[in-house]
Amino acid sequence: MGIRVIAAVLAAFCGAFYGLNRSEKLKKRVLICSDADKVFRLTETMIRSSGTDIYSIFSVIKREKISGLSFINKLPDDYSADKDFHCLWRELLMNEPDIPQEEQGILLDFGELLGTSDIDGQLNGIAAVRSLMQELYLRRSEEYHSKAKLYRSVGVLAGVMVGIMVI
Repeated sequence: MGIRVIAAVLAAFCGAFYGLNRSEKLKKRVLICSDADKVFRLTETMIRSSGTDIYSIFSVIKREKISGLSFINKLPDDYSADKDFHCLWRELLMNEPDIPQEEQGILLDFGELLGTSDIDGQLNGIAAVRSLMQELYLRRSEEYHSKAKLYRSVGVLAGVMVGIMVI
């Protein structure tokens, strides 16, 4: 009987941890959107104020410790003739498994527009991708608030049900 009780408790914990994991994935999506918006704002400010080049912009952004977009830390600090910023941005972003496809698309557009036109063109492009990311942030935030508690509750309930069946 003691082993069955232990198995039941373990099943309840497994269900709870699964629900927490699903809830954290939703929270991570919200964090990615908010961090992307922060990168967009910083870039926009630096381009608007002094027409800063992309390498200087990202050396400043790296100091901000943006956790949701960890691939940014792998970008080069200085210009190098053998490494194209846009190709490196695309490659690093596509190799980031935690960033969902919609966010990747917006971030790809952002990376492609940097340094490819004059200051006004870049600012207009950043404003466009920023508004897309803000819409996505609202959707992700709403999704988190409506589903996170459900995932946690259903996880615990499923674990308890399995535990009861084991006993």
